[in-house]
Amino acid sequence: MPRLKIVSPDRLDVRRRRCGRGFLYVDAAGRRITDEAALARFRALAIPPAYSQVRIASDEWAHIQAIGRDEAGRLQYRYHSEWERRRENRKVLNMMKLVRTLPRIRAAIRRDLASPKLDRNKAIACAVALIDSTHIRVGGAAYARDNGSHGAATLLKRHVTITASRVELNFRGKGGKPIRRRTEDPALARALNRMRTLSGPRLFQFVDADGTRHPIEAEDINAYLRSISGLDVTAKDLRLLGASKWAVQELAALTPANSIAGRKRQIAAVMRQVSGHLVNTPAVARKSYVPALIIDSFQTGRLHDAFTKARSSSYRRRAEAALHLLVTKEQTV
Repeated sequence: MPRLKIVSPDRLDVRRRRCGRGFLYVDAAGRRITDEAALARFRALAIPPAYSQVRIASDEWAHIQAIGRDEAGRLQYRYHSEWERRRENRKVLNMMKLVRTLPRIRAAIRRDLASPKLDRNKAIACAVALIDSTHIRVGGAAYARDNGSHGAATLLKRHVTITASRVELNFRGKGGKPIRRRTEDPALARALNRMRTLSGPRLFQFVDADGTRHPIEAEDINAYLRSISGLDVTAKDLRLLGASKWAVQELAALTPANSIAGRKRQIAAVMRQVSGHLVNTPAVARKSYVPALIIDSFQTGRLHDAFTKARSSSYRRRAEAALHLLVTKEQTV
């Protein structure tokens, strides 16, 4: 099999042009492409008719096969199937490493939450604990400044309501969408109440040795995660883990339908639930957050078997334990 060729989007040299009710394709020199094999490959990419500025790779082994802008002006990609397969394998491998390391990660978070100091590690641990339990986005200062949208790093005190053991969030997230989350965690509630005693509107900040306040940033959160896990992980990996956990929980509760169409409906219903948690679309939830391994395991019955065998522990929930069984077995097959 020929090797994939890594290309940049500006190397895609075939253009799609409207022609009557359909499209024609031209090469870099502006000549119309008539080769049937090439045209069949272009059509197989299933690029929506509404996409504009479509560019396609002339090389069938380019890892990026096409790009185009959707109706909202967002740049969308079509990748080679082999690249997608390798990316899915990496996703499963990374998931295995993360789930295996969860006890270490969560023990470190609990240790820093309990610190009497309002230091950097305590502030970051609070943010990571919130991401781990609610799976909100990490956020960034630029988004908060330019769009008024927030994530964990940029939460304001007014976004949070705290009782003795409950933490409730209410804020505007990516795209201006309302985010409402609730988690029961006495240790986190106590730590957040202490965070709120610092002056200023930001929730997550710390005081250095000179008594100066500093807000935490997204990169602080990611660096902390890498430090306590020993892995190259980010806050997005915790969000991916959350989506996978939700998918495992919901699918494990179902008996796979006898027909392919029935199973597709079951999977679609669960993806709608997962996307609701993520505040995203079902298509994005399935493509970017829930590994294909989970879907395949549901259809074969392996997911139900793993969930039946799985047991929760102090630092790993039952669905995560089932996920650990699935991904570990996958990597040893």
